[in-house]
This record gives sequence, C-alpha cells and structure tokens, in this order.
Amino acid sequence: MKRIRSIFIALPPPPADSPYYDLARSWKVEIHFANLVETQGMSLAEFREQGISPLDYGAYIFAGKQAVEHFFRLMQEMRLDIPAESRFLCVGEAVAQHLYQYIPGALRRRTYSQAKSLDELIPYMRKYAQLKYLYVGGGIAPLQFFAEAQRYNLSVSIVRVYHVRYIPLPEGLRRKRFSVLCFPSVSSVMAWKNLYPNYQQKNMTILVFGQDTYRIAQSEGFQVTDYAPRGEVHSLLSLLSHFLRSHVGRKASIKS
Repeated sequence: MKRIRSIFIALPPPPADSPYYDLARSWKVEIHFANLVETQGMSLAEFREQGISPLDYGAYIFAGKQAVEHFFRLMQEMRLDIPAESRFLCVGEAVAQHLYQYIPGALRRRTYSQAKSLDELIPYMRKYAQLKYLYVGGGIAPLQFFAEAQRYNLSVSIVRVYHVRYIPLPEGLRRKRFSVLCFPSVSSVMAWKNLYPNYQQKNMTILVFGQDTYRIAQSEGFQVTDYAPRGEVHSLLSLLSHFLRSHVGRKASIKS
C-alpha cells in the first residue's frame, strides 16, 4: 500500500481541539476538511406543493438531523402537533437524540433508533404494518428502501423538507492529491459524483460512514476500502484511526 500523506474528509472544518487534528499529528498526515453539501429549508409554500398532510401518517422516518429540524420547523409554522400515538423511526442514535429536542418525553418512548441503515428499519416496520409511514428528507430519494418496503406491502410516502446544493472544493484543495477520501453521508458521495463526474479513483483509498453511504458509493462506481459503523468501529474518526493504525503497522513490519 502506498504511503498515506493527505486525507480529505467531506465535513465542515471542526474546532481546533478536534481529535481529528490529534490523529493527524500522531500519524504525521495532513487532514483537510470542506463541506460539499449545503441544505436550505423549504418554505411552507414549497412544502404544501407536495400535497402531503403530515397528520395523515402514524409514523415518521428520519435519516438525518436536517430532516428533523426542518420538519418540526414546518410543523410549527403550520401550527400542527404530532399525535400522541405517533411513532418515530431514526437511523442511528445521534438522529434520535436530536429528535428528542423536538418531542415530549411520552413520544420519546415511541422512538426506534437501533437501525444503522434505512433497510434495517424494515423488520421494525413490519411489526406495525398497518401504519402509514412518512419518510422525511431532501435531495436523493432512497429508492432501494422504498422498493424493499413495497416488497412487504408497507405504506411509505416521502416528503422533502429541504433543498440540497453541492459546493465545490475550495481552490487550494482542488490542487491537492489526496491519499484518502472520507465520505460521512450519502449526500457527500453524491456531491463528489456530481461535482467531479470525470473523477477516477485509481489507487485512492475511500472510507465511508453508514451502510446506506457504503451501498450508494458502491453503486456509483467507488471502490470502498472500509466503512463504519461495524463491530467496535463506531464513528468515522475511529474508522480513520483504525485504517491508519493498520496501514502504518504493515509499513513498520516491512521496514524492520
């Protein structure tokens, strides 16, 4: 494996005390950050154009924090309250914790957050197959998830609550030759694909976070080296740390 020199992570630059920078110093590599995706909440008029009435549904599906924020903003603008018998399905505990800021304690007990991908929600949804589910999102629709839900005759609709815009790399980073690309989300994969349609991976390492991100990256032609969460690797940071530790370990044994 080639030497790792420069790593790109498709996230906004973190604070100066971020453990990512400690990792860079420990392994003597450069880590660069840039946000590739910008979200803008839909207006109430744009939301209503979709013809969806949120109260017609008994369960709500959230795969990201932005979906949570903009959905409840729009609910407040419409002066609507979520019924007490509603259920919430979140992809990951982090999304659920964000959701808890918007719902009362009684509804928190009706939240399912054990799935690591949308497809892993299907077994839970089948337990409540009589419910009408509303997937709340923006940008690319998760077509495989809808196909899987349809296979089990589950009623799932989609409503978008925000727009997605892709942001090119800053000029200084466009000239960089990265050894590793890290994609933390489906939207970051799609941003790279749309911004750089002529990109050729060659021998570049690609790491991703999330099973849906892994699946989309592969379907878009990326050769993914590794992904999280899996086993004891729970985050993108721990995945990158694991990768560097494994890589340097192999290099060290060759030199000795």
